[in-house]
Amino acid sequence: MNRKRVQRLIKKMELKGICPSRRTTKSDKVSILKSENFVRHIVIKRLNQVWYTDITYVRLQQDFCYVVAIMDAYSKKVLSIKSSNTLDRHFRMEAAEEAVRKYEYPEIIHADRGKQFLGREFLKVFMDKGSNFISKLSFGDRRFKDNIYIERFWRSYKYGCLRLYEVRNLRDVREITSRWVRYYNRERVHQGLGYLTPDEVYHGARRGTEQKGWKIT
Repeated sequence: MNRKRVQRLIKKMELKGICPSRRTTKSDKVSILKSENFVRHIVIKRLNQVWYTDITYVRLQQDFCYVVAIMDAYSKKVLSIKSSNTLDRHFRMEAAEEAVRKYEYPEIIHADRGKQFLGREFLKVFMDKGSNFISKLSFGDRRFKDNIYIERFWRSYKYGCLRLYEVRNLRDVREITSRWVRYYNRERVHQGLGYLTPDEVYHGARRGTEQKGWKIT
């Protein structure tokens, strides 16, 4: 069958792929020129050395929503995850504030080139006024490769969680995500962590248990 005929029939039946369209990240070209990438070739040796953050979108029955996550690069532990039906500032700020409140400040907070993370308001969350400590805000310059840990998490989250359920609305997303992230942190072992869970690595490192470092390439 001719390819053009297939395309015409797909268009007539209004069929669409379930994968995201390309270039869903909105960039701020002016700010990107001033940003730096602090994680390229870095060796991850300890907790809170590098945190990753990213936003993805989730298809619902009639609409879609956005999910933001913050992950510790050393333990792969999801420190905070929030969802919203809009790309406003509140849900990403809530995620950042929750992560800092529970797990202190990272040395580096790394994001992609999305303009949602380029504002000063987001950086202020990672400023400790008591000690004058400020986390370095890092931005990727190699698309998904610099954010590979959290991109792998999104794949597991969507294929191993959301697509197993009938996700109708934002409430469903929040309930399903909350249960699955608890499973991800507490029960799901990772080959790259020596078949330990993120919680075992995170809390073990806090108690002084040594783990090997690894390099972002």
